[in-house]
Amino acid sequence: MRLIRAVIFDLDGVIVESENAHIEAEKQTFLKYGVRISSEELHKYTGTTAKVMFTELIRKYRLNTTFEEISGQKEDTLFRLLKEDAEPTKGITALLRELKSKRIKLAIGSSSTKKQIKYVLNKLEIAHIFNCVVGAEDIVNSKPDPEIFLKAAAELNANPSECLVVEDSKLGVEAAKRAHMKCVGYRNPNSGNQDLSRADIITDDFSRLDIEALLH
Repeated sequence: MRLIRAVIFDLDGVIVESENAHIEAEKQTFLKYGVRISSEELHKYTGTTAKVMFTELIRKYRLNTTFEEISGQKEDTLFRLLKEDAEPTKGITALLRELKSKRIKLAIGSSSTKKQIKYVLNKLEIAHIFNCVVGAEDIVNSKPDPEIFLKAAAELNANPSECLVVEDSKLGVEAAKRAHMKCVGYRNPNSGNQDLSRADIITDDFSRLDIEALLH
């Protein structure tokens, strides 16, 4: 009997190779305020919402700006970078199609904004594959809180025990396990040195996954 009825995917670093674009956009944005921030520091926030990250960093570096202003500047830069380069991760398109053919419900559970999610899904021409999208505007608590995955499960009308999460970040994997969901950790070198050890399965290539084993 199939145990998994729904799969919830993170977006950046899982569906699309966009982590480098996010990091570069954030670096360029902070440089406008005279702050040269490292990739290592930014990777610590992989999986969180922009509001959590920017609020903490505005306070840390005592910047004379607001979350709304700095996040808007970052988003403008991000869209410019993604327009030039936004490729799907290795094997993800075939995985999505196979899951869809098996009538598995699919969702996005991402800390990015709905605007960013929609842009990426449309650019990759896969928006139609997903049954629902849950983004930063839909939650109060950022990963590692399980809220985003529980909300996606509710929209899919699936119990948490029937859901599988695919994540590339430590915070995302922790959120999945707190939601009592099975989790695949995707090791993406562009996502930094993420601790995915709590994931049930870890892979660096979606084409190598045994789909039937995942769903049972």
